[in-house]
Amino acid sequence: MTTTVTAVRERAADIDQRTRGAVLGAGRIIVGLMWLANLHWKVPPDFGQDNGGGLFKYSASVSRHSPFAPFTWITEQIIVPNFVFFGWVILIAETVVAALLLIGYRTRLVALAGAGLAVPILLSVLYYDRADEWSWSYLLMIAAHLLIYASSTSRSLDLDSALGGGEIQVRRALRAVGIVTTVVGLLGLYVARSVAFAGSRVALLGSDAGFVNDAGDLVRRWELKFLWFNPLWAVVTIAAGLAVLAGDRLRVAGRVAGGVLVLAGVVVFVIGRFDYVRDDGAIQVISTASNSAVWCGLGLAVLLLDRRLRRLRTADAVAAA
Repeated sequence: MTTTVTAVRERAADIDQRTRGAVLGAGRIIVGLMWLANLHWKVPPDFGQDNGGGLFKYSASVSRHSPFAPFTWITEQIIVPNFVFFGWVILIAETVVAALLLIGYRTRLVALAGAGLAVPILLSVLYYDRADEWSWSYLLMIAAHLLIYASSTSRSLDLDSALGGGEIQVRRALRAVGIVTTVVGLLGLYVARSVAFAGSRVALLGSDAGFVNDAGDLVRRWELKFLWFNPLWAVVTIAAGLAVLAGDRLRVAGRVAGGVLVLAGVVVFVIGRFDYVRDDGAIQVISTASNSAVWCGLGLAVLLLDRRLRRLRTADAVAAA
């Protein structure tokens, strides 16, 4: 009887740990998607400075409605005069945070970095002129990152846990990355089916829903803008995903796939802009950073897992000898 009770308790504890890990992992991924969905409107090279829009309008608004005098001085005297430089810093930082939160690498450090990035965002929009900025959302944003930092645990769908595990766990993680990459590519191929194969125009993998108000204007309220694809980028993503899956039998395939994904991420980041074809036919210029974050994140995960797998196998071979 005692043995049965102990077994039940151990099983319940294991289920509880797995559940908590899954919930934490899902929360971390959602926060990563939040950063991902807000990269598209930070468009280089001027980040809205030339037309007074984009990222620039939020920095400019600090002079009109600032809640914190030192932040106002820093914005007016340092950030705005060197705005393009700070635009690149912000874009790179948010791209890195999005990529690493999505794959769960160096999670606690990245969570702290995300909380730090959210503070100037809060100060910039706390008293922003438009009424659709809810200040509490940014306080919750900071809190979410701090909770991720404080709640890091194993089995949370993250790369950190996989890299600390054995060969079975590493191989399982590689298969998961390969499946995710392939599925993302297939979805990208579907949304880009009406776009030129290798053109500059891309289609959205996400949502850009809206409604028409009484004045007949299209108002967008449900924006989940994650990734953009033309068929070429979709095919590259599918091929990389399949190569990762094939890496279990042909080791070099996974390594090459990881390199291709990272290279694709770097290339699109350098390109800087996509022409997004919206459902209403309008063309919107958006940043390529979202795609860069996903491809670099997936590629980094593959390369790190492949390295960990090779080290485990080398250690086993040495032990066997």
